[in-house]
Amino acid sequence: MTLSERLYIANNVYVLYPRFKEILAAIDDCHHFSNLKDEPECLFLKGETGAGKTTILKSYARNYPRYQTPDGTIVPVLEVTIPSPATVKSVVTKLLWQLGDPAYDKGTISNQTIRLIGLMKDCGVSLVFLDEFQHFIDRDSAKVLKTVSDWLKDLILDTKVPVVLIGLPEAETVFQFNPQLSRRFANRHNLSPFSWEDSGREFRTFLHAVESQLPLIEESALAYEEMALRFYYASDGIVAYVMKLIRYGTHLALKYGQKKLDLNVLANAFEKYVKADKPYKKNPFIDSDFLNEVKDASLYAPSMTMVGATSQKIKLKKKTTRASDILHK
Repeated sequence: MTLSERLYIANNVYVLYPRFKEILAAIDDCHHFSNLKDEPECLFLKGETGAGKTTILKSYARNYPRYQTPDGTIVPVLEVTIPSPATVKSVVTKLLWQLGDPAYDKGTISNQTIRLIGLMKDCGVSLVFLDEFQHFIDRDSAKVLKTVSDWLKDLILDTKVPVVLIGLPEAETVFQFNPQLSRRFANRHNLSPFSWEDSGREFRTFLHAVESQLPLIEESALAYEEMALRFYYASDGIVAYVMKLIRYGTHLALKYGQKKLDLNVLANAFEKYVKADKPYKKNPFIDSDFLNEVKDASLYAPSMTMVGATSQKIKLKKKTTRASDILHK
């Protein structure tokens, strides 16, 4: 396998862990059972930046690619990122553009909306993803943009197509100011960062699954408790940071002919891809005392103990069993 092929594998690692599966199943229910109801079943997915919301969107939509027929283009799943600031004009224009309307920005809002409803029917749209739902809140005034939220409610009623809204947690404020829209998005899911509950079992299972896909010769033991804790501290349990560390670390390992991810390459990855966002953190792949900065060490590692006074170092337990033995008993 060439270096380029290995780098491609590293950059396209995808782990379908339980929380992802649960949300994907909920989206699938909205998609395929809405036609059995008077109103389409819609869903709201919230989560912090980097939690994996857009990854879920792309993962689901990948199963429903657009395709050509003698009568035109079929778009089973329509994906759109809500522009900022969100206005009815900007949103309807973006939707028309994604559907291939050559005159996507022409006409009044009413005319554009009528064209959109017709195009969605002609293109066989059966599910709509709207990402960055927090753009329905004006960034400067913090006011909910009620006109565009009312327009969305009407679009759902007119097309009877289920919509999945994706956004930051603060986007939920929109529903407080629009009860009718809120009722249609009562199905809500929160994609929160990993926690360290049960000694980080879920997080370590995720690391183990990621490592199993890496194009490296030797085991890097990412799921071992000490290494997993370094990853957890560096990332705060946020998937995007974990994957940045692993992908760039793998890139360096392959570049320099190393057989596995070691603390040196991971330290470099932290400095390049995480440190700028978390300048207050020590590099946990260099500094073994990083846990001393944590006010409540039990939050990170319930199985680890403080030795003596609080100013003393926190000693990490060494594990000799394999990660797979720990995680898959």
